[in-house]
Amino acid sequence: MEKAGKSRAELAEALKEAQEKITALESLETRCQLAETELRQQNAFFHHMLESLTHPFYVLDAKTYEIILANSAARLGDLSTKPTCYALTHRRQTPCDGTEHLCPLQEVKRTKKPVTVEHLHFDINGNPRQVEVHAYPIFDAQGNVVQMIEYSLDISERKRLEQEVRDYAEKIKHFTYSVSHDLKNPLIAINGLTNLLLKKYRDRLDEPGQLLCDQISKESRQALLLIEEINTFIKTKETPFTFEPLDIKGILAQVRGEVQTALSSQRIEWLEPEAIPTVQADRLSVLRVFRNLVDNALKYGGPEMHRIVIGYEETPEAHIFTVSDDGVGVPAEQLEAIFEAFQRGRSASGQEGSGLGLAIVQEIAQKHGGKAWAEPGKPCGLTFHVALAKKPVRTGAQHLPTTPSRE
Repeated sequence: MEKAGKSRAELAEALKEAQEKITALESLETRCQLAETELRQQNAFFHHMLESLTHPFYVLDAKTYEIILANSAARLGDLSTKPTCYALTHRRQTPCDGTEHLCPLQEVKRTKKPVTVEHLHFDINGNPRQVEVHAYPIFDAQGNVVQMIEYSLDISERKRLEQEVRDYAEKIKHFTYSVSHDLKNPLIAINGLTNLLLKKYRDRLDEPGQLLCDQISKESRQALLLIEEINTFIKTKETPFTFEPLDIKGILAQVRGEVQTALSSQRIEWLEPEAIPTVQADRLSVLRVFRNLVDNALKYGGPEMHRIVIGYEETPEAHIFTVSDDGVGVPAEQLEAIFEAFQRGRSASGQEGSGLGLAIVQEIAQKHGGKAWAEPGKPCGLTFHVALAKKPVRTGAQHLPTTPSRE
């Protein structure tokens, strides 16, 4: 009896365990069903999200270039054929080789970073379209690129508009050259004839007549200066620079020699560093930078200005030159605007100028991979800074052989 009772107890315990397992299995099945439902919902959401994109979207196999996932905007049809990205968009039998444009997948695998490149793709009708391709890497646990997300934006219209802007800018440039050429000779004649009139007949003119002739002569000179500066501004934008090792001390000596009369008559002290390293830059452009900045100080520094100081410092990336004076300065709120075309800083009253001198300085600095800016002097005056990249990279630029720097 005791043995039979023990068997019933064991049977009851086993039955209880079985019921608990059944309950656990039912709970697990319920959780699996919920997880499956949630997964279907997430897949549906992901599918709807992809389909909401109006641009082609793919996921590529990093080894085979095969498209393993895509939205309908890609117009792929059946993915079971496993088309490659280059066959679909470029109608090629091999991956892009870089001769026309970079392959985004190769760049992503090389850099392990997102990349953006411009390509020429073909649409479903075989029409070429210019697109901007955005590519993002997908890594495995070891950090290897195993897949890549790619989507492309059609930029054909943007490219067309950009070309229209370039064509329009070219027309404006030619128009400006033509107008400046057509105006220059008459202005030279007006200025010359007015000066001749004053020279020969000043004593026969009354005071108002003399003042009118003086005004005509002044305004014609100003117009000629403006034409020259406009031409210089356009040439600065359009002409490729020739980069060569420059002796900045020699350039400063040339500029100082050109303004020595003004320095002496106005009793202005000129200070510059004893030594400046060789700089790789375009000679005529750097010469114009110092000419324009020194000329700006002499014109607008005011009668209380007694010093022009040339400075130099460097960073790992750039040479930075400064031209400072102790003149009247410029209000802080005007410091950015003075580099815009046809803006004149300080008190321009009674001074001839085109308003393009500082705009030319900024353009030259930017074409050297740097920038120009101004700060209030201490305790007064104005300081111009011009940063030139140590390794400027410009399309169309020419590079002459370099010599060891004194840095």
